[in-house]
Amino acid sequence: MEGINWKRMGIALTLAGIFGFFCAWGTSNVEIPGFEMTMPYLLTIFYGRLLVGLVIGLAEHVKLVAGEMKNAAVRGGILGAIVTVVISFYGGAGVFILAGIIYGIITDVLATRFGKK
Repeated sequence: MEGINWKRMGIALTLAGIFGFFCAWGTSNVEIPGFEMTMPYLLTIFYGRLLVGLVIGLAEHVKLVAGEMKNAAVRGGILGAIVTVVISFYGGAGVFILAGIIYGIITDVLATRFGKK
């Protein structure tokens, strides 16, 4: 087993941080019925997106389907959805999970494309 590809990890975490910021910012500007927006919740959203980046950064050698970019898209979507479930318990699950899938695909495809050692 090879070690961590730090270039890939850096790309994945940078993108995840950007997506996390915009996701938290967007969430702070909408109203979820029956839910009061708090700073800890917004930080949880940001942290959840960073976790997506961390998991994708570590998943370089996980093969689900044939084809490097197709595999990256499928893997990113699945990992983005799985990790995002954690931040969707308080409301807005459909939107958060859909965004997690999209962010996961973008992150994994770009990390795979530009994160070669």
